[in-house]
Amino acid sequence: MNDHPPATRLRTVAPGFERLEHSGWLPRHRHRDAYVLIAVDGVFEQASYAGRVTARPGDLLLQPTLDCHANRTLGEHVRVLRLPWRFEPGTGGVHALRDLDAVVRAAQRDPREALALVERDVATLEPRPARIADWEDELARQLVAGSVGELRDWAHANAIAPETLSRGFRRRFGVTPSRFRLEWRTRAACLRLASRAGAGASRDIAAETGFADQAHMSRCVLEMTGATPGEWRAR
Repeated sequence: MNDHPPATRLRTVAPGFERLEHSGWLPRHRHRDAYVLIAVDGVFEQASYAGRVTARPGDLLLQPTLDCHANRTLGEHVRVLRLPWRFEPGTGGVHALRDLDAVVRAAQRDPREALALVERDVATLEPRPARIADWEDELARQLVAGSVGELRDWAHANAIAPETLSRGFRRRFGVTPSRFRLEWRTRAACLRLASRAGAGASRDIAAETGFADQAHMSRCVLEMTGATPGEWRAR
């Protein structure tokens, strides 16, 4: 994976089945709307704000609103099913479907029927915990939780050289930890802008989401999404 920021164009998802032909990492990309991604055949990996996961047939990945992730197929014949989902401000998660075959058959008849089965499973089954196999996974978890101050201090506390921290995290997640945190803060700002109005909203949201000031937040929102804070607030 590379460390280039994703394009500002937000992807949209077409519901239905797809065979993933790419090999290696599909670079980080951002989706506008939430959706569910179901592994039907084959195995693939994903690195996102929810951490790193390996999806096998029957696993459902809840991809939240404005999620940003990279994917890698493991072997050939990887087929997935995508279905629309409601607004989801969290990080998402991985659920094991009760009956993959039933969901696939329903989707072939009517995606709405498949979605009803999926909603039942997501509502009643606990998500699988994210993988915490390496320090990179723990750092990602803490960045999302907002519990990391200076990255240099975190590296020192964990006996990791600062250059190793940046290089190792980028290898796992496709971006440096500082970029990862900036993206997460920008996403949080976009979601809050879309749900609040008022003259002071942008200034308050900038402070709440960890930006130096309103101008800094505005630049990051525009760079990441292609829309200004005012346009997000109008949505």
